[in-house]
Amino acid sequence: MAKKLSVDIDYFDGYQFVGIVSQLKDYTLAYHINKEVEIDLKKFNNFSISDKSGNINDFSWYYFCNNHLIAKVFMVSNKSKSSKLIPSKKEIDYFLLFKDFPDNTFANETVQLIRKIPNVMAVFSLDLNGIKDADLLIEYNELHEIEEILKPAKQNQKKYILKQ
Repeated sequence: MAKKLSVDIDYFDGYQFVGIVSQLKDYTLAYHINKEVEIDLKKFNNFSISDKSGNINDFSWYYFCNNHLIAKVFMVSNKSKSSKLIPSKKEIDYFLLFKDFPDNTFANETVQLIRKIPNVMAVFSLDLNGIKDADLLIEYNELHEIEEILKPAKQNQKKYILKQ
């Protein structure tokens, strides 16, 4: 009888996920997070997702890379003009994704610091396995990172090599 091998894949390995409830505009919240946490979230092009009816929805997208740890922080809005990025978490206004940090220490400290920001009603860690479309969010985020960060960096690197 043939043996079957199975592999458990954790799609969310290396990610921590935080939800933020706040009526602040994305740029104001990013400013306060940068100030409190001492990071440098920068706004990039929104990422666009089309819904089932073909309408395109834009969600704001911020990025920070900790070059020392080679870890990344993303801030993504959960709302566009007509829909939610993750409809099952409609009460959440913004998501913070922490990628490739060695442990949960930075994410936990960040949650405590964000709670001090005025007009932030709630901040809490989320379990990615308990969110219905979390895998799609991670996939969209990674594709957007390639388009906004990695491709332009590679193109700039090629230009530099050609100029030498």
